[in-house]
Amino acid sequence: MFRKSTIVLTTVALLGLAAAPASADADYALDFASAYVWRGITFTDGAVWQPSVTASNDSGFAINVWGNLDIDDANDMSGEFNEIDLTASYGFGSDAVSAEVGFIEYLFPNTAFAGTREVYLSLGFDVAASPSVSVYYDIDEVKDFYANVGVSFGGDVSDALAWSVDVSAGFAGDDFAAAYGGVSGGMYDGNVTFGLSGGAWSAFVSYVDALDDDALPEQPVDFLAGIGFSF
Repeated sequence: MFRKSTIVLTTVALLGLAAAPASADADYALDFASAYVWRGITFTDGAVWQPSVTASNDSGFAINVWGNLDIDDANDMSGEFNEIDLTASYGFGSDAVSAEVGFIEYLFPNTAFAGTREVYLSLGFDVAASPSVSVYYDIDEVKDFYANVGVSFGGDVSDALAWSVDVSAGFAGDDFAAAYGGVSGGMYDGNVTFGLSGGAWSAFVSYVDALDDDALPEQPVDFLAGIGFSF
């Protein structure tokens, strides 16, 4: 009952924010990728479509609905959604430090996987290399944490084109690692992403790999690429 209530309340909040243009903005994204990789874990070794909608207002509150749909038969689920994430967040901070706290509901329709929930805190620092740190804690199925630290570089190629390079590393607790096939916690995944963006489109190429095979067993996807459109 609690999970159904969470879904209903999140959906109602999203629709309420989107229906109030004077106080809220709605942003839509249509992303396509060669694979679905989450925290180094390969969930779909094949083409995917990942649409999302975010409603936010000037107070810092936001609601996001994100989905993953397999395009091919990598998981014998062509044309079906196998994950929908509902996120409620609040952003705040200063010129030097930005912060965000939030709640994520993970749903896995058309699969045998149980859904779960996380709370999180993210911090970003307005200094050279734009360092960031995020900590997620699963309060439902896993009851353990995953943390990620990263740096980001970027610049303008021209007035209409920008580039970025993002480097990050993850660390997982024992129970989080065990929930996804590992035998012990520790350094988890590493990611290097090169991106290009211009106006309403963006594209990326990523290399991702396990940093400790005991925490994250070797995965089938190390390289992936994608393109997205926002409006």
